[in-house]
Amino acid sequence: NGFDKAYAETHELYPCFGAGAVSTKDWWRRCIVRSFEIARDDEGHDPDTPALDAGQQERVFQRIYSLFGSHVTYGVFPDVVPFLTWARRKGIVTGIISNADERYGDAILPMLDLSDHLDFNVFARDVHAMKPEPRIFDVAVEKANVARSALHGADASTPIAPEDVLHVGNSFSKDFVGARNAGMKAVLLDRFGGDEGDEWRSRGASVVRDLTEVLEHVARGNYALGTAAAPPTVDF
Repeated sequence: NGFDKAYAETHELYPCFGAGAVSTKDWWRRCIVRSFEIARDDEGHDPDTPALDAGQQERVFQRIYSLFGSHVTYGVFPDVVPFLTWARRKGIVTGIISNADERYGDAILPMLDLSDHLDFNVFARDVHAMKPEPRIFDVAVEKANVARSALHGADASTPIAPEDVLHVGNSFSKDFVGARNAGMKAVLLDRFGGDEGDEWRSRGASVVRDLTEVLEHVARGNYALGTAAAPPTVDF
């Protein structure tokens, strides 16, 4: 609860992980330290219990920041690499659109051995926009066209358009609505089969359980694989 409030506060003060204002690491330092302050106040702390001093705050921050850049907190679902391998063989351009900072592209995706399977990345801090804002989706289409030309020598006179893109995400407002408003096709990924997936369906979203079902969705959609159309933009 403290973290959620601190995260919202820090984004309000420094949107897009501090793009153009503070470093990514300093953004997270502010967020994490603030989350402990909020949690302490919310729990009705004993006034005799001292708050963390500056040295303690820094040690706690460094521990958490390091932890969330390690295998301890990240993993790869078993269907991800087979899906991306299939897409590459079909000539489909794939990439990530993420409300994240550049550390995901610089360190986390390489750590997970996913970088070589993806053709482009778009991170919120880099483009000063976050899903569901249209700009982050527009930049993804631009990058998909650059990747397609570099990888497949595609004719620039027949560029990928937003309606050629399939966006796969896990947030109704950020991924489904955001992608649809940007002119893309969209499906939502409900890996754990909870009530949330039923709610998404009731609100008109296409919902899949895993990336194998995304393949079936692509097949049903009659995409022109490997041509000017339909590079799925995959969001994990």
